[in-house]
Amino acid sequence: MEPLKKIEVNFTPGTIEFPSADRLKLYVNETLEKTKGLVATDDSIKATKASRTEVNKLEKSIADVRKRYKKAWNEPFSVFESSLKELEGDCKAASQELKETIDSFESEQKEQRRQNVKEIIEEMAPNYGVSADKIEIIDKWLLKSTAKKTILKEIAESMKVAANMAKEAEKISRECVSRGIVPERYLDLHQKGMSYIDVENLIENDLKKNEEVEDLFKAHRQAETAEKKAKMVDLGDGKLIDTVTGEVKQELQQVSFTLRGTKDQLDNLARYCVQAGINVIKASDRETIIE
Repeated sequence: MEPLKKIEVNFTPGTIEFPSADRLKLYVNETLEKTKGLVATDDSIKATKASRTEVNKLEKSIADVRKRYKKAWNEPFSVFESSLKELEGDCKAASQELKETIDSFESEQKEQRRQNVKEIIEEMAPNYGVSADKIEIIDKWLLKSTAKKTILKEIAESMKVAANMAKEAEKISRECVSRGIVPERYLDLHQKGMSYIDVENLIENDLKKNEEVEDLFKAHRQAETAEKKAKMVDLGDGKLIDTVTGEVKQELQQVSFTLRGTKDQLDNLARYCVQAGINVIKASDRETIIE
């Protein structure tokens, strides 16, 4: 069948003649005029109700005529509209079926392009010293219109960025470990986009704040010690007596070291501490380093 270029419809606008329109309008006006000024009293309530009943009957008779002719007027269009809507529905159903077929095909094609891009990434990754799973596949690379040359160029750029990020992350980790702080927070900020310089500055600021806090605690501890000592009598040779309880106390000093030496040197130092009666408050596990 040849394509249908035009949908032909024979339409003749209908007409409705209403010869009694003027007389009806006059009659309605006269009827309503009679109701003006009516009031409800014991004497007039019956007549007022009768007038309302008459007005309601007139309104209903007019509405009945309107509805009867409206139905007759609309019926041909309703049949015409129904037949067209049925055909529209058939077309929509067919269109939806075709859309699902097209979407399925394009989805398969896109997944195939994804696999192709993934293979390219896996092939290129060793050349840049990065892990393939660190490279995010962006939607642009999956478009049929994106040239392979563009994809290769942008993958290479992503890998350069990833390689540089990995080197910076390693430097951040080493910096944190060497300065005795946990690196996870700084690595997370770096991964989320904070520049290497900003991360380094943040580490410095945090260390400075930690030192300031430690200085405050140290000053507080020294003030407490001075207050206690003020209530004691110095007997000399580091001995103090509590004037309230009479208890004898020993004045000691505490210091922290991070030591580095051979195993024998540290072993000898540990033995000396024991022999000298030095109380070790806290000690970390030994860590082997090479320098």
